Amino acid sequence: MSQRGFWPNRLHRKDADEPVITVTDAQPGHSVDLDSRIARYAWMMSIRIVCFVLAVVTPSPWRWFFVVGAVFLPYAAVVMANAQRSKGIEAAKPFVPEPRRQIDTKS
Repeated sequence: MSQRGFWPNRLHRKDADEPVITVTDAQPGHSVDLDSRIARYAWMMSIRIVCFVLAVVTPSPWRWFFVVGAVFLPYAAVVMANAQRSKGIEAAKPFVPEPRRQIDTKS
């Protein structure tokens, strides 16, 4: 085994001046975005269930407000879950390497 350990190229760079690329500006993964949308949708659907229960329990004038809420909440839940996707996160910056020094051909 070499002096660098089992994975010789894993943590070390070939050249000490070589820049290290970081991923701190990367977008969150699709699964993170999907989880937040599912949670938002689940909360809206739980409010819809409460509207159904209240529509059965409450007297007539208030009942219709809860029925309207139970009917239109699925549409609002889908729109809100999809509209707020990754809000406030900018796109990752592209990597632009520094220009390399060139050999002067004039003598």
